[in-house]
Amino acid sequence: MPSQNSDFRALLIVLILLWVFFSPDSSDPASLTPPELSHKRQARFQGALDVLNTTRWGDFAPDAPLSSSPAPPAETDRPAGDQEQGPRFINITGFSQLDGQGYAWEDLGRFRNRCHEWSRNAFPSATASRLYDDSWERNIGSGTWKNATGTLHGTWVRRPGTVARQAAGYNLSTIAPGATWPSGLGEWGRNITGDHGKIELRIDEDEGDGAYEEKFDGNTSRGASLAREIQAVATIQDDASEASSLSLLLHGVHWPRQGAILLTTSSEKFDGIFGLPHLAPGPNFFHTGQHLLNQTLGKIIQAREKSKYGFPGNPWGSRMEEDDGYPAQCEYVMYIQLHPLELTRRYDSLRLLESYIEELERELRHPTGAPVGSIPDLRASMVAWSPDCSFFLESKGPPEFPSVDGEHLVGMKEDMFTYMAKEWLIAFAAVLLGQIWLFKAQMKQSSTPSTTGRVSFWTVGTMLFADGMIFVTACAWSLNATITLLPCLLVTFAAFISMFIEGAFLSEVWKIQEPERRIREREREQAGAASTATLPSTQPSITQPQPPTTQTAPPGAPAQPRQPIIVPSDGDIDEAEQLANLLSGASALPLPATARTPGQPPAANASRPPTPFSTIAGRFVLSGLFLLFLSAVATSWPSHLRSIYVNTLSFLYLSLWVPQIIRNTQRNSRQAFTWQFMIGQSALRLLPFAYFFLREDNVLLADPDPYAFLVLVGWTWIQLWVMCAQSVLGPRFGVPRGWVREAWDYHPVLRDDDLEGGKVGSLPIGLARTGTGLSTTGSVASPVEERGMERAWSVPSLTGTGTASTAEAGESSVSGGGARNRELEKEKEREKQKGVTMRSVDCAICRELLEVPVFNNKASSESAASGMGITGVFVRKAYMVTPCRHVFHTDCLEGWMKYRLQCPICREELPPL
Repeated sequence: MPSQNSDFRALLIVLILLWVFFSPDSSDPASLTPPELSHKRQARFQGALDVLNTTRWGDFAPDAPLSSSPAPPAETDRPAGDQEQGPRFINITGFSQLDGQGYAWEDLGRFRNRCHEWSRNAFPSATASRLYDDSWERNIGSGTWKNATGTLHGTWVRRPGTVARQAAGYNLSTIAPGATWPSGLGEWGRNITGDHGKIELRIDEDEGDGAYEEKFDGNTSRGASLAREIQAVATIQDDASEASSLSLLLHGVHWPRQGAILLTTSSEKFDGIFGLPHLAPGPNFFHTGQHLLNQTLGKIIQAREKSKYGFPGNPWGSRMEEDDGYPAQCEYVMYIQLHPLELTRRYDSLRLLESYIEELERELRHPTGAPVGSIPDLRASMVAWSPDCSFFLESKGPPEFPSVDGEHLVGMKEDMFTYMAKEWLIAFAAVLLGQIWLFKAQMKQSSTPSTTGRVSFWTVGTMLFADGMIFVTACAWSLNATITLLPCLLVTFAAFISMFIEGAFLSEVWKIQEPERRIREREREQAGAASTATLPSTQPSITQPQPPTTQTAPPGAPAQPRQPIIVPSDGDIDEAEQLANLLSGASALPLPATARTPGQPPAANASRPPTPFSTIAGRFVLSGLFLLFLSAVATSWPSHLRSIYVNTLSFLYLSLWVPQIIRNTQRNSRQAFTWQFMIGQSALRLLPFAYFFLREDNVLLADPDPYAFLVLVGWTWIQLWVMCAQSVLGPRFGVPRGWVREAWDYHPVLRDDDLEGGKVGSLPIGLARTGTGLSTTGSVASPVEERGMERAWSVPSLTGTGTASTAEAGESSVSGGGARNRELEKEKEREKQKGVTMRSVDCAICRELLEVPVFNNKASSESAASGMGITGVFVRKAYMVTPCRHVFHTDCLEGWMKYRLQCPICREELPPL
C-alpha cells in the first residue's frame, strides 16, 4: 500500500513551485546600488537637465558643415553674430564633442528628412515651400486621435546608415566615464542585422500633469503648441535572426495637433530623454518639448532626491530585463506619425471634426451608451534610427511599398482593445459552459459500468488537462487584471466547474477500468515469467515429483460416454464441481484466463492494491507545471520555433479522439460517446483556434495562420469519420486480425463436435449432451430435461422442414409414458437427420426457460450455413454465452451488464459489450 505521506510531499512541491512563480519581488533596489553610484547618477541627471534648460534650437548641430564650406540656411534661435560655424554639440552624455567622434550623427539630417516625408505622406493635402520650413506644422490637416494610447503592429525594412559603425570602434570609458564597463564587450545588444521583420508598439499616454500648452497673447497657436508626455514598449522581431524578439522601453513627447510622436531610449552611455528636443523635426517642436521635459524630468529628479532610495537605476532606462547578457546596447530614436481617421462621414469644418474626435474619445474612455458607430483603427507610420549602430528601420507601406506588402502600423485604441478582450473572455466562458452542458448530458448516458467502461481514459484526460491549463492561466490573469477582472473571473469559474466535472467522471472511469489493468498486469507478468523460464540456466536442475500419468486407451477400445454435470438454475458452483466438470469432459469451453486451478497458490500480485486516482491527479499536475515551464522557455525562442511549438501542441490537443478510436478497436465496442457529445465538443474546442488562427486583430496579436487551422480542422474531421465508420462497419473494420487480440463473441454458433477443444462455439455449461440427444444420470432426468421433454424439438427456421404441430406436442405431453417415449424417439431420429437440436436451460437472471440451437457433428453444410446466415444471426441474438461458459437471455444479460461486468452466477469478470 502506498505511503500516505507521498501525496503530501507532492502537494508540498506544487505549493513551493507556485509560491516561487507568483510571489512578488520584495527585494530592496537601494540595497543593490552603492551610494556613490547613486550620487553620481543624481549629479549627471541634474547637470543634463540644466543643459536642457539653457540650450536653444540649433545648439546641437553635429552634421553642420565646416566654416570653409558654404553654409546652407539653417534654423536657429540665436542671433546671427552668436552662431557658431561647423558642428555643434551639447554637454549631455551621448551628445557631447567627444561622443561626436564615434556616434553616426552625420545621419541626423537624413532622419529629420524622413520624419518630414512620413508626415507629408500621412497628410497629402499639407504642402510646404521648403523642406526645413515649419509651415507644414501649421498647414497639416488634423483628424488624428488626440490620445495615442493603444497597440500598433506591422512590418519594417532595414536601411543602412551613411557611415558604418562597429561596437569595437567605441571607447565607452570616454563616452560615459561615470559607468564601469567590462573589457571585451564584443557585439552590442539590440543590434538589427536582418533586412525585414515585425514590430509591435504598445503606447501609453497620460493626460494628467504630463502636458504643456503654449499660447500667444492668450490664444492657442495652430502649430506644435501642445505637447504631452508619452512612453511606449517596442517589440522588434528580426526574421533573419535566430534569437527571440527584443523589447525596449522608450520615453518621449507627443504633439497631438500634428499627430507626431518622438521617442528615444536612455542608458548610461546615452541620455536620450534630455537631448530629445534637439532631435525634433523643427523649432516649434523643440520649444514645447523643452518646456514639457523641464517640468516632468525636474519633478522626477526632485522626488528621487527626497526618497531614501535615491537613484538605484535610470528612471528613463530602456532595458526591459536587467540581466540580458549585453552590458551595452544599441540606442534608438523613433518618430511615429499618426494617420488621420478613416471616417465614413465628411466634416466641412476642421473644428467640427476635432469636436467629434474629442467626443468619441470621451465616450470610449467613459462609456455613457451614446451611439458612436464603428470605431476607426489606430494607424501610423514609423521611422527609427540608431545613432550608435548606424541603421534605419522604416515601416513598410505606401508610397514606397504597395498596400499588399504592408499598411505601415495598424492597431486599435486601448479602450477598444479592452472592450474586445472583454467580449472574447465572455465568449470563451460561454464555450466552456457549452462544454460543461455536453459533458453533463454524456455522463447521464455513461452512468453504468458497462457504458463507462467503453470510454477512453486518455480522451477524457486530455479534456481535463486542457481545461486545467485554462484554469491556471485564468487565475494568473485575474491576479493582474483590473478592467477585465469580472470577465476573467467568469472564465476562471467556468474552467473550474469544467475541470471539477471532468475530474469526477475521470475518477469513475479509472475505478471501473481497474479490473482491466489488473488483467493486463497479470498477462505481462505471465509473459515475463514464460520468457524467463525459456532462458538457459546455469543452476543445477532439481528433480520435481511428476504427477501420475494416465494410460492411453488402445485405439480399438470404445470410448466411454461422458456424463456431464448439469448446473442448477440457481446457481453458484464451487471449485470441486468445476474440477469435476473438467475431468468428466462436460466443460466444452475453456476456463477463463482469470480462473485459478483448485489448489493453485494465489499469484504474487494478488494482494497488490489498486493505484489511487490521487496519484494520477498528481501526475496531471506535475505534467501541467512542466508544460508551463516549457511554454515560458518557448517565449524566448525564435518566431519559427515558437510557431512550430504552438502548432504541435494544438495538433496533439485536437488528437483527443485518437485514444477513443484505439480503445474501440481493442475492446471491439462500437460507440462510447453520443454523436451530440463528439460533434459538439469538437466544434467548441475548435472555436478558440479559429479565433486566433484566422482573426488578425486578436487579443494576443498573434499572426494568423489559416493553413494550420485547416490542417487542425481536417484532422479533427478525420477522427470523427473514423469513429463513424467504427459505429457503422464495426470497430475492427479494416484492421488486420493479427494487430489486436481476438474479442469475445457473446453470440457464437454452438456446436457439440468439439467438447474438449475449448473453441468459441463449444457448448456452455448445462447444454452438453450424450450422443442420443439428452443426458441422464440413471433413470431420473433433471428438472431442466423434464421441462425440455415436454417441448417439441424442432427448428423450422433453421432447417426449413416441417415438424410436429404445437397441438400434437400438447397431446403427446398429456398421453402416457409410452407415447411420450415414442415421440422422443422420433424427435431424436429427426435430430440425427437435421444435424441441429434445440436444447433448453434456465436463465439464471429471469428464471425463465431458454432454448438454444446446437449443431452436432452430423450437421450438413446447408444447416451450418443457415446458422451463419441472416436468419441464424437473428436466432443467435436471442442468447448470450459468457467466457465462463454460462448462457443467458440477451436482454437479461445486457441489462445486467449495464450495472456490473461480472457473471451473475460465478462472479467472473466479463468483457464489455
